[in-house]
Amino acid sequence: MTFTAAEFRSRRSPSRRGFAMPLVVMLALAGTLLLAVMLDRQSGRTLELAREIEATRSFHFQRGLREIFQAWVKEHSRGAGRQMPLRSAIDLDGRVGEISLADGTRITMYAFEVQGTVRTDMTGLTQAERDDAVSLIEAVGPLRPTERVLRTRSFGPVPVSIYTSPIETLSDIVNHVTGGINSSEVIEAILALRDDPNPSPAGLSKPEILRLMDDDHTEPFLRLLTASPRLWEVVLDAELGPQFSRVPTRARYWGLLLLPDSRQSASVYANRINVLTWNHVDLGRSGDARSIEQWRRARDSGLE
Repeated sequence: MTFTAAEFRSRRSPSRRGFAMPLVVMLALAGTLLLAVMLDRQSGRTLELAREIEATRSFHFQRGLREIFQAWVKEHSRGAGRQMPLRSAIDLDGRVGEISLADGTRITMYAFEVQGTVRTDMTGLTQAERDDAVSLIEAVGPLRPTERVLRTRSFGPVPVSIYTSPIETLSDIVNHVTGGINSSEVIEAILALRDDPNPSPAGLSKPEILRLMDDDHTEPFLRLLTASPRLWEVVLDAELGPQFSRVPTRARYWGLLLLPDSRQSASVYANRINVLTWNHVDLGRSGDARSIEQWRRARDSGLE
């Protein structure tokens, strides 16, 4: 059978069209996949850059908050001489003050003295400090696990603050030092110092307190207890300005501040404030409606 050229072309064209269509579909699919991969990589890179920018901004914001508080403490200590720079400026709820920034951010500062417990970790202590720490541990005696949480710590200066020490700890230490002689009167005199609106770091050295104990008890008494605590917890709550458009619009940071010896001059004191730790608190998207004290109790009890 013979075919003309026109008949031959008419019989071949459906086969060519049938072969070309899958090829077009495959090329289109390959192009679509390639575009999807490129867009996915670009999206991933964009998210990575956004996270890096946010982390950098958060780092500098956190560092700025810390420096603001350090500057406030230094400024407040100027002219204070040998007096405690923080206690006289703190409200009953721990509030120190507020600062408003140019971008609309408002920062509320809190400070809590946290040297009222017994140090149990001997790391980094001198021999004299170690001996005092051992004396304090012997004074409070064996503690149940729940008591250890409330009455001990692993860092900070060895002397126990008379202002925040639990009554049980204060009684144990006074009884240990004095051998029980006039211990009730000594404890009453110490508790009276807590109610003083303008406490002095030298309050424990008052003659009316020292005369209640034997001379050989005076030195360990003044070493193991202090009316000039140096270990403070700092909490900064920030309501972020309009430029922080993403939720959450609140931020919270807390850290531990070690103040210098109050016997140093004001100029030296102001330049030796040491930030031991600094932490960011995740408040979640809805923020945290609890008071600072409620949040601290939940954190310290291990519920945070």
